[in-house]
Amino acid sequence: MTGNHVPQFRAHYLWVDAIVRGFCIPEVGVVEHRIASPWPADNNVEVRIQRNRATFGRWDVTIESTIGGSHETLIGLDGLQLAESVYRTVHRDVMTAAHARQWTRLHAALVDCNGVRVAIAGHSGAGKTTLALALALRGAQLRADEGVFIRGTEAVGLPRRVHLKAGTFDVLPEIKAHDSLYLPYAPPVWALDPSTLPAERNVSSAVRGIDLVLILDGWDEAPTRLAPMPVPQAIQSLAEQSALWSDNHGLTLRNIAALLSNAPCYRLIRHHGDTGADTVEELVASCVTPGT
Repeated sequence: MTGNHVPQFRAHYLWVDAIVRGFCIPEVGVVEHRIASPWPADNNVEVRIQRNRATFGRWDVTIESTIGGSHETLIGLDGLQLAESVYRTVHRDVMTAAHARQWTRLHAALVDCNGVRVAIAGHSGAGKTTLALALALRGAQLRADEGVFIRGTEAVGLPRRVHLKAGTFDVLPEIKAHDSLYLPYAPPVWALDPSTLPAERNVSSAVRGIDLVLILDGWDEAPTRLAPMPVPQAIQSLAEQSALWSDNHGLTLRNIAALLSNAPCYRLIRHHGDTGADTVEELVASCVTPGT
């Protein structure tokens, strides 16, 4: 337990700092990570947690945001509801700040693999996180598992904990050696701080261009394979996913077009049970002009 005026933790989310004070609620740890930011935040989300006086095991929370000056007080939440409220506010403010600065969010993971920056896109459940983790366990720097911000030819990963499902541990049993936070959803989710992974993160190279774009396109019984994806098809695929977070379609299309003017795009179809890590490493090794 901590006093109400002493920060329990501060986590950096690019343009927004999440500052949590008050009682230590395990589930709220989903907001906490130890990823360094490439720049200081201009905005805060301040959270104060107090015990609910009426019901044991319930919590009251005040959430204040410097973006828009919002102030919200919620009463009688359980730990998971509390965590979701804080998480939702932080990510809402991150998206607001990104839009104001002309950044577009891709529904993609981001890894720096032997000096080559790779964006791994695909719909929910396509295997982005599993492939990104497989590469990270081999020494790649995992920059993001679920969100990449792009502006022109620049890219930066959305810092957050990696969300794991039970099946991830079956495919990558070695991930069990890394501490993760259990979240009591149905089915359950574990939240892993990527700063615990093998590769040391280099904050000085957090913002730079993407060298390769991969779009995950399912599994079948044939060997894992890559195929170049025509630019119009790639733009459509990436834009459809980005529309989940933005209604500024003109900006989305401009940023995606700028990305693909500098980075070739491939469709990756995997054999059942294959993460695709070997194929990605072979593709990376063939690149003769990785980013710096």
